[in-house]
Amino acid sequence: MTAKSIAVIGSTTIDKIVSPDLSCYKIGGVTTYAGITYSRHGLRTVAVTNIAKHHPELITCLKNEKIKVHSGQTEVTTHFINSIDDDTRWQKILQRAAPIDRKQVAAHIEGTGMVHLGPLHPADINIQAFELLDHSDIRVILDVQGLVRSVKNNVVYPSVSKHLSAALQCAHIVKANALEYESMADYYQMDLAPLMQRFKINEFLITAGSKGGCVKEITGKEIRYKAAAARTDGDPTGAGDIFLAAYVIGRMLNRRTIPDACKYAAKLAARQIDGNYINPQYLDPGRFDLLNKT
Repeated sequence: MTAKSIAVIGSTTIDKIVSPDLSCYKIGGVTTYAGITYSRHGLRTVAVTNIAKHHPELITCLKNEKIKVHSGQTEVTTHFINSIDDDTRWQKILQRAAPIDRKQVAAHIEGTGMVHLGPLHPADINIQAFELLDHSDIRVILDVQGLVRSVKNNVVYPSVSKHLSAALQCAHIVKANALEYESMADYYQMDLAPLMQRFKINEFLITAGSKGGCVKEITGKEIRYKAAAARTDGDPTGAGDIFLAAYVIGRMLNRRTIPDACKYAAKLAARQIDGNYINPQYLDPGRFDLLNKT
């Protein structure tokens, strides 16, 4: 096992981005944004995901970034519509790939030092996979976003999944945005400090877009950070995934302090919003003729 290796687990997506000044398609998901970030920082990166056979170009996109892709069986690829206005967003899920199951995860985490869980909806990763990780000695990073959502008639709504506790139980570093954390606090009826103690979470990141955010340690210490300046009309899709991956790189790989890791992560997320990190043209599915296959 090596700390310089990581398995990123979650959907690889085709996203339609809609904003007042933008309408386009992009390849997305945690495997794309976090996976590319880890790989570009020298980590041996594995993506455990489900991509339909008629979308092999998504796999090509990840492989071009030196990410080893393990895709399971699925009839469709996850397809989102993200409508964005400043720091607010509403989402639709037009298609959902088959859930990533325990067998997939078990087969592809051997030898990895870390796992990054990025479910995009409650059924994205099977609960047995969380339970498997809880009984391993692998360090687990969790973005809760998909576990504080429900999907009704393809529309995404805030709602805490019954599987969230199993995911938190196996996690060492957790990220939620401010609204997601509020949902969690209401669901568990406890503040952050006792929540972290209950699930033995070492560090909990709460992000608030352009307002910055904070990191809470299990000791109770809280460190606030400022957001880096970014274009107000930029596309924030994937910035949260990149922020968390960059924070983990700072903490786990480069042994930076929490303030330094937050500063670096905020800077990289701002670069993404500005279009200066992962080139938007690189993520354009039109390069791969994906739009005719969706």
